[in-house]
Amino acid sequence: MSQLQDRIAGALAGMVLGDAFGVPGELWPRAKVRERFGRITEFLDGPADNIVACYFKAGHYTDDSAQAFVVLNAIEAASTVPPVQTLAKDLIAWVESMNGFEINLLGPSSKASLLAWVKGEDLPVTKLSLTNGAAMRIAPVGCLIEAGEHEKIAEAAARVSRVTHSTDVTIAGAAMVAQAVASGVAGRSWEQTLADVKTIFPIASAKGEPTWAASILARLEVFEELVLKRREAYDDEAVSRFIHDVIGTGTMTSESVTAALALAFWAQNPKKAAEIAANMGGDTDTIGCMAAAICGAHCGIGGIAAETVEFLEKTNGLHFGELAQGVMKTRAVFTL
Repeated sequence: MSQLQDRIAGALAGMVLGDAFGVPGELWPRAKVRERFGRITEFLDGPADNIVACYFKAGHYTDDSAQAFVVLNAIEAASTVPPVQTLAKDLIAWVESMNGFEINLLGPSSKASLLAWVKGEDLPVTKLSLTNGAAMRIAPVGCLIEAGEHEKIAEAAARVSRVTHSTDVTIAGAAMVAQAVASGVAGRSWEQTLADVKTIFPIASAKGEPTWAASILARLEVFEELVLKRREAYDDEAVSRFIHDVIGTGTMTSESVTAALALAFWAQNPKKAAEIAANMGGDTDTIGCMAAAICGAHCGIGGIAAETVEFLEKTNGLHFGELAQGVMKTRAVFTL
């Protein structure tokens, strides 16, 4: 496996790892996660009394990775980001196959937007959306574009996002995650990746409808100053608490994307990121999905334990090496 294929496979495997590992305590308060599980250190079934996680068995990915694969398949078929109507059709087909409009499968913005597409209605909801549905499915886009092409990454993220999210904060959040993945795939250092993420923020923000949402960049810079530059003062639990209490772990993009970026820069390892996210409380699967995808892009699939990769592949019917090969073929011809 080439280094490029290894890193792309690592991003995809990390995405699924963080998503599946974060299932049990999804959208539960931090204290309830600790009370129920003590500490989550392995893949677990979604509890029957967790109304969003109860549909998933141990190791199964959720709507986060599922939507990412729908987007990836659509891009591979077109060698570009297809028209928004095509993305809507493909996402709706997946939702309906899962009975997703009737169960607690989708986030509020994605559900409202896709239902509007089904009914042929105008889509004002996309211009109001502030939640993380755009960012959670964007990691494969970061595998398709060279890290230095900030405008291209931002535009691709915007085109993918607009099917359900078209605000400044949601497009910026998606682009920052895609950029962090792209920088990892390119073999850039974590310091270079942080600089890339900062660079893409204003480029991507300008592509969305203005909102009152808090700045992801400003929040990330607070984490950089108080935590990353003072690593010796923190351990994993202290960082988890800082992210939970100061940044926030809810479904708002300004919270969960900042949390995922902060966690990735702290952990720099997909398994570590997934485990911290799973025990953090809040949108654990989505934060883990984004953070571990970024870490996986940096370390490659060789940086994830072979038994973990094999378990995820068997459980979900995937082969990350083959998926990465497909991404590489599309990457060679991808245009906007």
